[in-house]
Amino acid sequence: MLRREMLLILVTVLGCLLLLTACQGALIYPSPRYSREAIDRLPPGVTRLEFTTDQGRQHAYLLTRPGPVSRWWVVFGGNGMTALDWVSILGQAPDLEAGFLLIDYPGYGDNEGSCTPGRILRASEGAVAALATKLKTTPEVLGPRLNLLGHSLGAAAALQYAAAHPCERIVLSAPFTSLVDMGHRALFWPCGQLVWHRFDNRDRLDDIARQDPRPRVLILHGTTDRVIPVAMGQALAAAHPTMVSIKTIPGADHQNILNYVVGAIQP
Repeated sequence: MLRREMLLILVTVLGCLLLLTACQGALIYPSPRYSREAIDRLPPGVTRLEFTTDQGRQHAYLLTRPGPVSRWWVVFGGNGMTALDWVSILGQAPDLEAGFLLIDYPGYGDNEGSCTPGRILRASEGAVAALATKLKTTPEVLGPRLNLLGHSLGAAAALQYAAAHPCERIVLSAPFTSLVDMGHRALFWPCGQLVWHRFDNRDRLDDIARQDPRPRVLILHGTTDRVIPVAMGQALAAAHPTMVSIKTIPGADHQNILNYVVGAIQP
């Protein structure tokens, strides 16, 4: 009887772990979609770029305000965000000469395909290339003058882009240390080892720290963030104190930290 019960428990646990492994893509990337009306009636100041990757037709969005654009920011949202969610946030940025390239991941918004870290990187590169074409320049010329902004999962997307393509400044909102660590936190050790979408912000910051010149990196993290604890942002900053600075926001959680991001968009 005892052996039978232990076997039942073991089978149940293994079944749950296999289900987690099979379904983690949908958990990490919920892939919110746009309505037809949202595509047909873009907000003022927003234009759409189209390009293709191995995942099919992709789109990114440009947000600009009247006047010249002196600085470009590439913006990566959290796992449940779309590119157009940033419009109302970044429209209040104090740098009036900033333009924003808003990234939608494969399968998000109006994009075809599905996500992995590699597919997100290729979509990011495709969006920057499309921006360079629109500006009548090349990604090699444009790239080092870019600034990056990423929230939550988007912080990992920003860092993997910066590790492969040097940039000027990086702002990270509520970053995790790694998705493996998040798996351990969400369930129990060693469940994080089952995560096969291996975003690792510690390793990417190590890569970026070897660049010359190195970008300036600012982390913003709320002290009451219950999704990604502030200790993770502090650990990332502590590993590279000469490159990374951190600003903790008392009382801010995982969502309203976005209210403070706009203040980091400075000339």
